[in-house]
Amino acid sequence: MKIKNIKLTHVLEAALLPATIFVAWFLASRYNVLPGNLFPSPSDVLAGFYEVLNDGSFFYNLNISVIRVLKGFLLGSTTGFLIGITLGMSRFLEKLITPIFNAIRQVPLPAWAPLLVLVSLGEMSRVLFIAMGACYPVVLNTFEGVKSVRHDYMEVGRMFKFSKVKCFFKIILPSSFPATLTGLRLSLSISWMLVVAAEIFMTSGGGIGEMMWACREFSRMDLVVVGIIAIAFVGFAMNFTMRKLERLFSFWRITLKQSR
Repeated sequence: MKIKNIKLTHVLEAALLPATIFVAWFLASRYNVLPGNLFPSPSDVLAGFYEVLNDGSFFYNLNISVIRVLKGFLLGSTTGFLIGITLGMSRFLEKLITPIFNAIRQVPLPAWAPLLVLVSLGEMSRVLFIAMGACYPVVLNTFEGVKSVRHDYMEVGRMFKFSKVKCFFKIILPSSFPATLTGLRLSLSISWMLVVAAEIFMTSGGGIGEMMWACREFSRMDLVVVGIIAIAFVGFAMNFTMRKLERLFSFWRITLKQSR
C-alpha cells in the first residue's frame, strides 16, 4: 500500500507543472489576456489537431520526421561509436584527431545548414545535418567509457593471454557500453530536436517542422502549437525509452562487477 502511495505521489508531482501550465493557458485564453491570433486557446488547438488528424497530414508529416531522425541517428551514432572507440584505444590517434574534433564541434550546427543546402543532396542533406549533431555525444561518451575501463580488468585479460580482439569484445566493449548508451540517449534527443531545424532550413521534403513553418506562413498558430505538442510528446517517449535501456544496462554493469 505504501509503495502505491509513493508511486501516486510521484505521478501527481510530475503532473503538477503541466497541469499548472494548462490552467494558466486556459485562463489567459478565456479572459483574453493574450492576443488570440498569436496564442490560440486550448479548444482552437484541439480543433486544429482534429483537422490535421482527419485529413491525414499530421501522421504523414510525423512519420517523415521520425524516419528522418532514425536515419540521422543511426548514421551519426554509428560513426560516433567508431570514432570514440578508435580514439579511446589509440593514444596516437587521440593526440592527432582530438584537437580537430574539438574544433569542429565548437561550430554551431545551424552554421552547417547553408553548406548542406548548397551541396544539394536532397534528403541526404537533412539526414547529414541530424547525423552531425547525433555524432558528438556518442564520440565523447564512448571515448570516456573506453578510457575509464578498470586497469585490473585489462591485467586479467593479459594474464589469460587474451588477443586484442578478444580483449576488446570481452573487456573493453562490455565495460564501456553503459557510457556509450548514455551517449546514445543524448544523441537521440539531439537528433529529434535537430529534425525541426533541418526541415525549416531545407524545405520541400515534408516533415513536422515543414508543416509548422507552412502553418506559420498562413497564420495557423493553432497548428503550430499542435506541432510543438507533438514534438514534445514524441521526444519525451524517446528519452523515456532510452532511460529505461540505460538503467537496464547500468544494472547489468553492476552485476558484472559483482560477479568478478
